[in-house]
Amino acid sequence: MGQIEYAAAVGVLGNDAEMSNVAYQDVAAAMKRAKAGSPLTQVTVVVPGTGAGRDVMKHLARSGGLANTLVLTLARVVELLAAPVLVPRLPLSYPLLEASVQKVLAEQPGLFEHVADQPITSLAIAGASLTLAGYPDPAVERPTKLVGDMLRVHNLATRAQSSAYYLPHEAYAAAMDRLDQLGKIIVFQPCETDPAALELLRAMQNRGETIEVDAEATGTTVVHTPDADDEVRAVSRKVRKHLAEGTPGHRIGVFYGNDDPYLHLIHEHFTNGGISISGPDCASLIDRPLARSLLALLALDVDLMPRRELLAILAERSLKRPEIGGEQISLRKLELLTRKYVPIVGGADWGRLAQVESSDRRYEQAQALHSFIEDLRTELRHITSAPTWTGASELLLDFIEQRFSTSSRGDDDPTTADAELLRQICGDLQAMDGIAPDLTAPRLVEALTVRIVSVRRTVGRSGTGVSIGPISAGVGRDLDICIVLGVAEGIVPARRREDPLLPAELTGRKPAAEIDGQHRQLMLTLGSGRHHRIITFPRGSLRGGAENVPSRWLIPTLEHLSGTKINVVDWQRQTRDVDTVVTVESFDVATQRFDPRIGSGAASPTEWRLRALAGVPARDRRYILGDSTVFRGMEMRSDRLNGRFTRYNGNVSAVSDLVRFFDRPVSPSRLEDWVASPYRFFVRTLLGVDALHDPDDEAQLDPLTRGNLIHATLEKYIKAVIDGRAATLDRLLGIADDVLESARIDAPGWLPQLWAKDSDIIRRDLVDWHEHDTRDRDGGWTPLGVERKFGGHPDLVQIDLGNAAIGFTGSIDRIDTHRDGRVRVTDYKTGLIDDYKGLSESEPTDGGTKFQLPVYGLFAATLGQQVSARYWFATSRGDFDSVEYNVTDAVIEILRTDLELVHRAVAAGYFPPRPPQTFWADPLVDLIGKPGLERAWVNLDNVPEIADYLAKHGA
Repeated sequence: MGQIEYAAAVGVLGNDAEMSNVAYQDVAAAMKRAKAGSPLTQVTVVVPGTGAGRDVMKHLARSGGLANTLVLTLARVVELLAAPVLVPRLPLSYPLLEASVQKVLAEQPGLFEHVADQPITSLAIAGASLTLAGYPDPAVERPTKLVGDMLRVHNLATRAQSSAYYLPHEAYAAAMDRLDQLGKIIVFQPCETDPAALELLRAMQNRGETIEVDAEATGTTVVHTPDADDEVRAVSRKVRKHLAEGTPGHRIGVFYGNDDPYLHLIHEHFTNGGISISGPDCASLIDRPLARSLLALLALDVDLMPRRELLAILAERSLKRPEIGGEQISLRKLELLTRKYVPIVGGADWGRLAQVESSDRRYEQAQALHSFIEDLRTELRHITSAPTWTGASELLLDFIEQRFSTSSRGDDDPTTADAELLRQICGDLQAMDGIAPDLTAPRLVEALTVRIVSVRRTVGRSGTGVSIGPISAGVGRDLDICIVLGVAEGIVPARRREDPLLPAELTGRKPAAEIDGQHRQLMLTLGSGRHHRIITFPRGSLRGGAENVPSRWLIPTLEHLSGTKINVVDWQRQTRDVDTVVTVESFDVATQRFDPRIGSGAASPTEWRLRALAGVPARDRRYILGDSTVFRGMEMRSDRLNGRFTRYNGNVSAVSDLVRFFDRPVSPSRLEDWVASPYRFFVRTLLGVDALHDPDDEAQLDPLTRGNLIHATLEKYIKAVIDGRAATLDRLLGIADDVLESARIDAPGWLPQLWAKDSDIIRRDLVDWHEHDTRDRDGGWTPLGVERKFGGHPDLVQIDLGNAAIGFTGSIDRIDTHRDGRVRVTDYKTGLIDDYKGLSESEPTDGGTKFQLPVYGLFAATLGQQVSARYWFATSRGDFDSVEYNVTDAVIEILRTDLELVHRAVAAGYFPPRPPQTFWADPLVDLIGKPGLERAWVNLDNVPEIADYLAKHGA
């Protein structure tokens, strides 16, 4: 097999030479010779790419040589000549080849027995097979076992389809026999890198004339930047500069060494800069919601139907959501329903939706979602268990129509086009019958993925806007300005990784030939710029790591521009004073100080704003742009940074009339929340914003749920005792078993082993609690009430603050009376006692931080004269200890004084950003941003509005 060979460079292209101009003059001259005075003589020009073909056609049209002339790429020549001869057979596409490889691996796995069912195996072998399909009889002496068995799979997979499909080597042979159909041949700037096609290309060169301008093209400008992001931003400025000077967009080409990260960055920065482009899209079909959602659905465990994954698919807004009365249920309502009201992880949990009572206001939502899940399960099972690929194809087409939104909502929405492509792909699956192994869910997903990934989009209209593409797309172009990005070692030339399936002896792809091919592509692309040839590279990586050095192929340009010898160690020092070697120091410097060599303009409107801001002192910047959004953002940053207590730091006194918190009875625990973190109180209590609980995150009981289960057990037990039932341990444990079993059924996601452990701990704690409670009752205490609610008529509880009053609401865990007439209120705690040791009759609110017990005492005072209040730590973690004090007039006076501060601040609209002082995780604070709260709080100093709060509660 032949390897790629190119002639040595015959010269160096400097600032005044024009490789593109010479090549295009030569092709026009060759056309005149081919026509030889007869304009209708058939001529075929073979070009290295579609962009070059378009440029050649334009040039020949201007020179009068386009009549009866075909301008074709090599691939198009092969298709044009071979397809009519090989009909009715069709070319074997990669997806079908991969399916055929899968079938061979399933039936005769050989060396690949242990990995035959892994998708990566068939993909790797099919990729190698596709390369070998260009050769009539690929073989190698003394192959390794791996290569030998790969060749076996390749031969079996391709021969099995030979009656209906043909391979590239057959097409090359058929095209070779029909070269006369092309008329006279002109091969323009050949740059073929596939050894399998090289023989056909050389045959065309031998039959015709070759236009080949070999030269070591050098750049006219080199730009190096900190990273690829700044590199593309600098190129955007450069392109805008040339556009402003009158260069048409279609006469500018921007080419890159790697799709990642350059293609995405070009789209981002050129779009932000208002630059029209023409070339590959940075997002393919698989990046779009429709295809992504379909693949994710088919990959779901249908029996489990995990809630988190399903709602993530629904969030893509391609899959239609459950409906009520023809209206889709909002994603927010579905999240609330399945996280908060009917917690679901997956599997049997979905059945709980059908158990929601018809009187529940979420009944319709629950029923609609339950039906949606059951129907979706059924349809997905039918698709993935279809007996044939044709059957699966038909079911998929119906599934897409019924379940997905397939119409675009605007001009920029590609949904309609995506849906049409997806229909074609699903229809193509019918060809898999007889080629692929039997259908399974993983094979269906893989087959769709292979086809979807292969769909590459383009943006813009061919011949308009700035051309973008990989370096190979610039070969043979005719441009005024050519820009090549990423010319650093490791990018250009690309790092070569050995493929153990395709040794060089098998393919003819020798490392030296591959490097030569890359170099030639770079030279021919760079040479396509008639007036400006700009080379850029990043000194570092967006992902970090070692510094980049200039490509070995950039050194000649640096030497040409500097007039001195350059090495990769001292290149920055050696080119420091060269005007045509431009250093971009950083994004900040490039934004604030324009470099006329790149352009006086900015890369985007954002940079214009940043440049305007950089030109004035910081204190004046908010007034510069006349942009209300920017003004508010800078005002917020300034206020927080400089410690001003404004609306950006929790001061809403300007609209304090909207703070109606005290219009109704309030819970004392809510007032404690304000003391602990006023800003969190504002967000959670006044705005009603909170982080949603996620059932998937729980493998076992959390402390709050454990406490709720103990509370529920004790509530039912004490209520039974009040109703006259015996206060026995068996009764307590029986109630506990019922409560725990109900919780186990209702709460998804708990691991059985951990649940058993937690249940045992709760039962042991209840045994010990019962012993303490028995001693308490033996001491003369008798339960009077359980979960006693107050706050409504006639159980009104309020405290007079002089010019205002606070009404309270709440529910007391337990009320006991003593045989001597005393009354005691109890609030159960299931944590540690440490945070409550400061409570006493002289410190009933622990410095104005805890209001629950004295407020409960206010209510209990209506039941008797001597009232005490206690926290009872009713688990082994709290040693069944208690904190108790008498609720006296002095206690109520302390409560009144402490509440005056809270009432005054809340009513005034003061909610400073003090973060809660706790070690417990708080999802809402994490969502707000705890570090940001801490910075804003630390900066608040000498603020009169919160001086009382700071004096009492400190920093």
